[in-house]
Amino acid sequence: MGEMGKGRSRKKTSGQGRTENAVDPLVLAEEPFSESVIESLPGLFWILDEQGRYIRWNKNLEISLGYSADELSHQHANFLVHPDHHSTVLQGIQTCLTGGQGSIEYELVTKNGRRIPYSGSAKRVQLGESIYVIGLAVDISARKDAEDALRKALLEIEKLKEQLQSDYTYLTEEIRLDHGFDQIIGQSDALKYVLFKVNQIATTETTVLILGETGTGKELIARAIHDASPRKARPLVKVNCATLHPSLIESELFGHEKGAFTGALSRRSGRFEVANGATLFLDEIGELPPELQGKLLRILQEGEFERLGSSRTVKVDVRIIAATNRNLEEEVRQRRFREDLWYRLNVFPITVPPLRDRKNDIPLLVHSFVNRYGKRLGKEIQTITQRAMKTLQEYPWPGNVRELENVIERAVIGTQGSSLRLTDRLDKPRAHPVGGERIRALDEVEREHITKTLEKTYWKVSGKDGAAALLGLNPSTLRGRMRRLGIRRPTVAK
Repeated sequence: MGEMGKGRSRKKTSGQGRTENAVDPLVLAEEPFSESVIESLPGLFWILDEQGRYIRWNKNLEISLGYSADELSHQHANFLVHPDHHSTVLQGIQTCLTGGQGSIEYELVTKNGRRIPYSGSAKRVQLGESIYVIGLAVDISARKDAEDALRKALLEIEKLKEQLQSDYTYLTEEIRLDHGFDQIIGQSDALKYVLFKVNQIATTETTVLILGETGTGKELIARAIHDASPRKARPLVKVNCATLHPSLIESELFGHEKGAFTGALSRRSGRFEVANGATLFLDEIGELPPELQGKLLRILQEGEFERLGSSRTVKVDVRIIAATNRNLEEEVRQRRFREDLWYRLNVFPITVPPLRDRKNDIPLLVHSFVNRYGKRLGKEIQTITQRAMKTLQEYPWPGNVRELENVIERAVIGTQGSSLRLTDRLDKPRAHPVGGERIRALDEVEREHITKTLEKTYWKVSGKDGAAALLGLNPSTLRGRMRRLGIRRPTVAK
């Protein structure tokens, strides 16, 4: 900085940023620190005394921050500094006074309250018995704006990366599943009406509730709605509420933070986050535990939720398609389903007809399944006898299309020649005269039927000869119903 000479005092020249009756270090300096040099500096130049008070500054400081010389005179350095950075500036001054030097970043506040980021450097100077801190600060707003823009861009990239990873993970899991249908098959009036309603609602953002018996193809209708919607570029994200254990369904739907529960070793996004910007299909919505129905209602109303173990609110843009084989109106009357959630879901209901109401579609479905499983098993089945087709059309199909598909798969496996041979006995259930027997509750009938089937298979649930295959159900769906109906394998006394 050049050597500083002996000091002399200035009595009154406050117009140029000098304090009254103060020693002016600049006057004692050589040419590099002359008045003209100081005033030509691009940033803010200032001099503090040993107590950290302003005793000199350049005109640029007054112009940039909007304060007059009288307002700045003898103020402490932190007078201009935002409170968040007071400790940083004090530490910097102390470092200079003890012989160090360096650069720091902090925010100055203009007279009208605007915050401006600066990068400042300072150095200790001694003149005789007096010690001063001389510094220069440069406005770094442009750099900070660029850094903020870059940070936002990186966060957006990271968010997109997480979304793509979630999509990839979900789709990888979905590829392993066999959805059973490549397209909607049928020409019956009942099915055409369903497809008409699909076309009506697909291009909107309206919540859809798909009703129908087990095995009617509710998921297929949900996929048709999604594939015809503006969200079709993203995957249809599916959750089966009946197959998840009640203790896991909240984490599956809403995600969890690391350490939220035993075994939560890392943060995990739930299906609602995965479906952000896409469609979420909530299958078997009637099985959703009551304690989670309120959280689902909040998402439908406000589009936000919290992960398990977190208080941070997550906002999502998700279209909901729900499906159930239950009578939700009856569930509401029995207080097993929230009435307000029912009204939120039942905006646009679509009822998928059972297979017994669309018998004209059975030949088309049979031929499609025969071709599919014939190719898969390397068999050329060219004919289906009229007798076999009549048997298939007269059977009431309590398991609907899913049961028909299972019957045809087993028939293809058992067929040796070119003509399809049915291996299942499709006896029509006997009709009871009205008043001949008491009408039993549906759960009672279902519990008895499932129990008898399990006893027949020696309580084998999955596999080729398991109860799920005989009932035309997915093994996980059957296990979910067993839990709901309280069906347990009897223990054998030793």
